[in-house]
Amino acid sequence: MATMVAYTAIDLTAEQKTALCAGVEKGVSDAFNIDIKITELMIMPVIPPECHGASVTGQITYFVYTAPNKTDDQKRRLVKSIYDETVKVTGPLEKNKVIVIIKEHANNNVGVDGVLKCDM
Repeated sequence: MATMVAYTAIDLTAEQKTALCAGVEKGVSDAFNIDIKITELMIMPVIPPECHGASVTGQITYFVYTAPNKTDDQKRRLVKSIYDETVKVTGPLEKNKVIVIIKEHANNNVGVDGVLKCDM
């Protein structure tokens, strides 16, 4: 399972959002060798300029929540895939503008439909 949230100051079109979700979800599925049906990306509404510092302009930050025990190589593939899919959709971005933060959690720290994953 990989649940992702993206925060951005980049004003994406509906088509770009659709392409970004499809590309990133596929890349995560491939990197972690998991079924694409258990990957999801939610792109939060654009952060307006009055709600962020200048350094955030043109940036997108991904938070990836997943089960533990992914190898460093899997995480490398994940980060590269997310970067590649992002610039495929947005075009070139300045340096340090695509950030990926991986948060691992045990099955006793996530629930689905009212049931802890460890109890499924």
